[in-house]
Amino acid sequence: MPIPLPALHHVGVVVPDSAAAAADFERRWGVAAGQPFDLDLPQALFRGVPVDVSARYRFVDTGASQVELIEPLSGQSPYSAFLEERGEGVHHLAYFVERIDAYLDGLREAGEPVDIQFDATIPGRGRFVYLDGLAHGPAIELVEVPS
Repeated sequence: MPIPLPALHHVGVVVPDSAAAAADFERRWGVAAGQPFDLDLPQALFRGVPVDVSARYRFVDTGASQVELIEPLSGQSPYSAFLEERGEGVHHLAYFVERIDAYLDGLREAGEPVDIQFDATIPGRGRFVYLDGLAHGPAIELVEVPS
């Protein structure tokens, strides 16, 4: 039985310069990006290895959903690896779920491969994971936000 997919929250796009990408969105499409914010993810797992990652994020509200611009700042991360391997582009499709572990269990029970590329907790704000092999190209991001 298929696992229900929640509504798409945002599309994550990795870029080398989030300010330039935000200016490009505004010039081309007339949509302004929100203020940038930096996140440090000191105890994340990237391909199963502990890493200390930091990145700059900006959200562009397109009306029905959002585009998340992600600029790697330091550390080996899914973002820096993506830029090295593919250049800038769509990295992930993001969905909010109530509990990540329960959703992953549901995928496993349905016989789906669960290849966790990245697992990170934002202190006091929640957890997110990137899953490979489920979307014909981009990773699937599951976001869990504490109630």
